Amino acid sequence: MEIDKEVLKGHIDSIIISLINEESMYGYALAKKVRDISDNKFELKEGTLYLSLKRLDKNKLIESYWDNDQIGGVKRKYYKITNNGRMHLNNKIKEWKFMKNIIDKFLGSGGGNNYDE
Repeated sequence: MEIDKEVLKGHIDSIIISLINEESMYGYALAKKVRDISDNKFELKEGTLYLSLKRLDKNKLIESYWDNDQIGGVKRKYYKITNNGRMHLNNKIKEWKFMKNIIDKFLGSGGGNNYDE
């Protein structure tokens, strides 16, 4: 089944901040992790990724720092979550669970028609 990218658009910041919550990461690593977790069904384009990172940084949900890569010594810009970012992520998780619960009532096993994938 193919993912409707429009559905995910409103959740890109949440996806990124949830990954940064696990560990500090640089841009390419974030994009690769999104592809890996989604089994190559969703890809963050470079422009979308960096606009989101800039927005999250501006809103003080993440912060960036420069560090040398362990392999090759290349300088990379890493992103880490802030305390405000953790609170924001917790709120987004609660919001997601609330909305999922409502949508499941309409589309889940308890209601409506069951459609094969």
